[in-house]
Amino acid sequence: MSHSSGPSLMGRGAAAVAAALALATPGMAKAQQPRDPQPVQGLYQPSSGATRYATPDGSVRFVFDRSGSRAALVQFEGDPEVHVLRPTMAANGSEIYRTEDGDVMLRVNAHGSITVYTRTLRTGAAASEEARVDPLAPEAVAFAQMQQRFRQLQAQARRRVGQTVTFVVPAQMSAQAAGVVVDAAQRAVEGLAAAPMTAVRRVTITIGSAPRAAVRGDQLYIQVAPHLGYAGRPSSNTIRNIVTGQVQGPEQ
Repeated sequence: MSHSSGPSLMGRGAAAVAAALALATPGMAKAQQPRDPQPVQGLYQPSSGATRYATPDGSVRFVFDRSGSRAALVQFEGDPEVHVLRPTMAANGSEIYRTEDGDVMLRVNAHGSITVYTRTLRTGAAASEEARVDPLAPEAVAFAQMQQRFRQLQAQARRRVGQTVTFVVPAQMSAQAAGVVVDAAQRAVEGLAAAPMTAVRRVTITIGSAPRAAVRGDQLYIQVAPHLGYAGRPSSNTIRNIVTGQVQGPEQ
């Protein structure tokens, strides 16, 4: 892991991200910056916490968090990634929650019941509430912990990608921001591992006002917005799509 060493280097890093975005092809624009639409009045009602749900046979369990103001979060049991979902209005007053790729993951009916959709449940399955749980939020990561985590991530990237991948991150940041940066790096590893024959050998992560990502040569540039929590970093699907130039659905 490398660190940028001050405002001048961080400024150049931000400029590099901007340049990469400007040079990106139009077909990549959708993947670079996930849409963040304003909530539709009467549609998305944030809640004070999160809830764990399960299908009747217990084969699918997940935490659904609507405590955010613009996006919902879902994390499936056994999946380390927290997925960011956007709500849209459906028939009969239902709410459809889609991933960045536009795939339907959850449907909340007008009376509150939930239907979950996964790769193995294409037509959906009812899910019932099990318990109220804490909201989904990135963990705070101290500097010493961050160094250890990045050593582990670089080793993981070498195994899964088949090549050495170097990470460059800001030299100074809060523990909360570091948590988002570490999660963004993990999503990058997963996205690169899902991109066959990727040429990316360097991942530069900077901090900004909105999540962005772009590839230029053998470098992947990622911008995170820590104040947005999990919604402030690109997903592994977004990274994969940018690296491959393809649009694919989630593989949950």
